[in-house]
Amino acid sequence: MRYTGPRTGQFAVIDGVTHPCTYSPTEDRVVLKSRQAENPDGALFGWHDRYQGWVADLPGERCDRVYAARSYARWQGHRVAIDAVAEAATVTYADDNGAWAAEHGFTQVDKYTYQRDVPAAELHDVHEEQRDLRFRS
Repeated sequence: MRYTGPRTGQFAVIDGVTHPCTYSPTEDRVVLKSRQAENPDGALFGWHDRYQGWVADLPGERCDRVYAARSYARWQGHRVAIDAVAEAATVTYADDNGAWAAEHGFTQVDKYTYQRDVPAAELHDVHEEQRDLRFRS
């Protein structure tokens, strides 16, 4: 298996295979999209002219699991969400002290959202958190 980096978004597991997806909880529908040249799974996907790609529109019950995933870490002792990793890691401050974030080089991009690039080697306790979307606790 190839590591693709930190994940953010919605995913559906169908017949043991994980696919990025869009989930509509009100309709309990899962939509998978692929722009691969060949149909990734003839039993699931059909060609969609408007999208110009392969699309599967399934009831939620057809999925083994539907969940949202987000990767987090600690940077200088504070919790951050990992947005992207290349030469540096782009992170969003995910703790509760916006003043600390502003003092430490984060740029405020929304009312309570602070982002910045940090050296990837300085991230600790990197982990992914998953939240089931079809099952309410």
